[in-house]
Amino acid sequence: MESRINKYVKFQKTDFLGDDYPLVVDLDGTLIKTDLLYEGAIMLFRKNPLYIFLCMLWLLKGKAHLKNKIFKIVHLRYDLLPYNIQLLKFLQAESAMGRKLVLATASLKAHALEIAKMYPIFDEVYGTEKINLKGFNKLKVLVNNFGKSRFDYIGDSKADLKIFASSRYSYLVNPSRSLERKTKKVSYLKHTWRSQKLPLRDYVKAIRVYQWIKNVLIFVPLITSHSLNSFHLILEAIAAFFAFSFAASAGYVINDLFDLNADRLHPRKRLRPFASGKLSILSGVVLAFILLAAGITLASLLNFNFLIALVVYFVISFAYSLYFKKIILYDVFILALLYSSRVIAGGLVTNISISFWLIAFSTFIFLSLAFVKRYSELMKVKDETGLLSRGREYTMQDLNLLQIMGIATGFLSVVVFSLYIESPDVARLYSYPKVLWGISLLFLFWISRIWVITNRGEMTDDPIVYAVKDAGSYLTFVIIGLLICIAI
Repeated sequence: MESRINKYVKFQKTDFLGDDYPLVVDLDGTLIKTDLLYEGAIMLFRKNPLYIFLCMLWLLKGKAHLKNKIFKIVHLRYDLLPYNIQLLKFLQAESAMGRKLVLATASLKAHALEIAKMYPIFDEVYGTEKINLKGFNKLKVLVNNFGKSRFDYIGDSKADLKIFASSRYSYLVNPSRSLERKTKKVSYLKHTWRSQKLPLRDYVKAIRVYQWIKNVLIFVPLITSHSLNSFHLILEAIAAFFAFSFAASAGYVINDLFDLNADRLHPRKRLRPFASGKLSILSGVVLAFILLAAGITLASLLNFNFLIALVVYFVISFAYSLYFKKIILYDVFILALLYSSRVIAGGLVTNISISFWLIAFSTFIFLSLAFVKRYSELMKVKDETGLLSRGREYTMQDLNLLQIMGIATGFLSVVVFSLYIESPDVARLYSYPKVLWGISLLFLFWISRIWVITNRGEMTDDPIVYAVKDAGSYLTFVIIGLLICIAI
């Protein structure tokens, strides 16, 4: 115990005078808050999900082979990776005092060299080439080059325990409590960098609970058929609401994983849990699987038609994230379809037939809102080159056209609603159908107001989420509700 204390005191005295012992730093999960293998795999699956089967074959020949194969197809943006700023500052201070810094990683050596070019504080770089440089393989290289207990090591995983045991001092980055205890048993733990624990709101943000408000559309068939007096149907609709919400959140997580680089370039989206490195890619994949499984399980307990509707919704949502969101106009029409699918699913779960009028009205109004969403997003990311959104085909000239199409489809929804008022169906459902003309005017006002707000650049990324927080929209829909009650 005394020798350990003396050793510690001796080290403290040389802290500000440099140190002859090299400081070896891990990369994945340590210098960066992500793992390059998972980053590459996500990029690969976004190119084509069928690559997952090739990855299984490549893995049979070892992790080094897998990494080399993946990164022959995809290329990383090293400047966009989420770096551990606290650790970087410490390393820069050590380098400034003349200490030798070594970057040693299980990621490909080519990647480590590129990162070392960005941060020229490393004197030597070791990485995977033909053999995966992790655990014992990394330890062997370090001992051969520096000698046992002749280097300090900064790591983050259980695989580093062998290296900690052969280092002079160990440093940990965001370790589990178990790893911290085990490290203290085999090595002298000098310092631990621990990020702030993720509060519940970060997980809520990752699955975008606020977006669940869209799934209220499932209740529309209940409202339009005047079936809100059926407790049984309301319970089924509530269960359907949560099933859709879980499946939708799985889609949002997958979308965020596919859009890591685009989000990191965005002034606001770069703070999202996956883009910022607060949540790991692996935890995102697990989270998406759990959410999707929960949604499908709940849907299967309701009825088969609703289950099919949920699966079709998720498949379309996945295809949108993977492919259609990058194609001009397809992206808008798919968004409108995803909105309308909630109304259709609401009819299927309650066995309420959806009228032609409701389908036509929802198609046009959701298409208008989809144009609002795309127009507002493009307005915020336009640049001087005329390119409006990375990975999309829109140009400056398209903005006015998107606005015209959005306003036109919004007004068409009002026309459909007006024609519905004069249809025979209304006479069966309402005692005073003429009162519904007031609703037609209110919809016209609301759509016009939404487009004025959008044109000013004040619209958020999603018009439905905006409407939930907007006092003017609240007032409009309260009056619409009162007019429906009077008409009935």
